[in-house]
Parts: sequence; C-alpha cells; structure tokens
Amino acid sequence: MSNHKERVFWILYGMVLVLLFLLSSTDLIIKEKKAQIYAISVIVEDTVDDNYVNFRKGMDRAAIEYNVDVSFITLYDEGSREQQEELILREQQDGSRALVVSPVDSGQILQMQADKRVSVPLVFLNSELSSVGDELSARITFDYYQMGQELAGQVLAEQPPGQRFYLLGKRQPDQISRQFADGIENVFSAADCEVTFLPSSRAGEQKQQVKAVWEQDFGRAVMIALDPVSLTEAAQVLSDSERPEGAGGLYGRGTTVRLLNYLDRGVIQGLSITDDFTAGYLSVSTAVKLAGNQPVPALGYLESHYIRREDLRRTEYEKLLYPIE
Repeated sequence: MSNHKERVFWILYGMVLVLLFLLSSTDLIIKEKKAQIYAISVIVEDTVDDNYVNFRKGMDRAAIEYNVDVSFITLYDEGSREQQEELILREQQDGSRALVVSPVDSGQILQMQADKRVSVPLVFLNSELSSVGDELSARITFDYYQMGQELAGQVLAEQPPGQRFYLLGKRQPDQISRQFADGIENVFSAADCEVTFLPSSRAGEQKQQVKAVWEQDFGRAVMIALDPVSLTEAAQVLSDSERPEGAGGLYGRGTTVRLLNYLDRGVIQGLSITDDFTAGYLSVSTAVKLAGNQPVPALGYLESHYIRREDLRRTEYEKLLYPIE
C-alpha cells in the first residue's frame, strides 16, 4: 500500500513538473499576447529632411514607445503635388495603417478623401485641415500667422525709424510661408510701414537680390525670409558683410543647426522657432490612435517662440532646439 501511494505521488509530482515547464517555456496553455505593430508613413512636401531633424527625433521616440514601424518619405521634386499623390496611394497600398502628410496642396488631399481614394486615417502636418467628412483625421501644426505677427512686432521694436523692409521667399510660396507673410504684413500695415517682396524662382536669384539690396540700402535694409531655405541663402550672403550696430539686419524662421549657427554668429538678428520634436512625437502617436480607432482630442496649436542670439543659452530653448533622442 505504501509503495502504491509513493508511486502515485511521484507520478503526480512528475505531471506538475511537466505542467510548470509548459507554462514557463511554451504558449501551448497560456498564449502570450502579441504586441500589435502599426505601419505608419510620414510624407512631407520637401526633397530633403534638413528642416525635419528634430521632428524625426520626436517621431523615432514615439515609434519606440508605441511599437510602430515608421517610414519617413520626401519628394523627388520639391512641391510636386503629383508625386505626393502617388506616394500617398503607394504607401496606402503597401499597408500603412495611417498617414502623416505635410500637404503640398491641401485641396488635393481633400479631394482624394472625397473621392474615397484615401481610406486610411490622415494626420495633417503643418496644415489648418483637421476633419474631412466622416474620415478619421487630425491636425498637428503651429500658428504661423501669429508667428509672423510676433516677429514683425519684435523687428519694429528693435529697428530704428526710417528702415526699409523686404520679404524674401519663393515666387510661389507654400501655405506656411503665406500665413507667416500675412502675419508680418498685418503688423507692418498697422504701423504704416511699406514692405517690398523680393521673390525668387531660380537658383541663385535670391542671393543676387539680397546682395544688391544690402549694398543699396546699407544700414537701412531689414530683410525677413519667409522660409528656411531663403533665410539660409540670405545668411550665406551676409555672413561676410558688415552691419552697422543696431541697424538693418536679417530675420526669419527655422530650426536647422545651420540657421542656429548663423544666429549665434550674429548674421541673423532674430529667429522664429517651433517645437519640432513635439510635432514629430504627436504626429506618430496620433496616427497610431487613429489607426486603432481611439478618440483623439483636438490639440490646438503647438509651441513656438521668437529668439535672439542671447536666448540660445537659455535652458528652455536648448531643450527645444537640441532635444535628446
């Protein structure tokens, strides 16, 4: 009898060991819940990612936290609506669960949704669009009109009376530049200041205009670039030029390392900057939520600031301009 009980004990003991082994090393009994991986595509309007360095850092942070496979895609030709349309349709067909798009043409994206050619959720980057019919969509952007107003107000406060104001930009500016320019012109108009627009449409044209104006109105020329590319070109021209103390100068918007270096050297007098890291993070996290049919609250406008050379060493701006990945 004792041997029988002992045999039963060891059999039960062996079965428990086998069961514990199965529980710890296999998913035959308790299946581990697999984390869902979302494929998200970010399609911008530019041909390079120079203006998206901090944005991509925020994007990568969100990709890790939300277990997302993110593709960052630029155009082959800058500002080509046809290429952007092709890329949107391609990424959707290749399995992207949501798209983050900085539109070349907002109306085109709206029409694609209206025609049911885009069936996945959309996050509009740097656009006032936020909702299109019954489609799932969201908006991640800055108040570029207000940024223009703030910069123009600072320029008027810093510059002496009698200055001549010039706007630098593309002959056919993008939506952001138009909003930025509208804010600037609103402030200058209220102050009865005349503004001259110097558009460029070919390589080198902007640099020639900047050089001619600077030499013609030395000490009186105040130039404001409407986009980072125009600002960079103007800064290149003025980097070896003299500037009377407290008179004339160059202003604009952007957060590239190159522009920040020009600001630090005194080539640029004032700069409108945006919190691109947060924009990148929220773009991806919002896209994931939309792909998972989760509610997304209205975010409003993201943070932006006007800074001068001395502000570069301030802790809050260092964190914004040089975020840790």
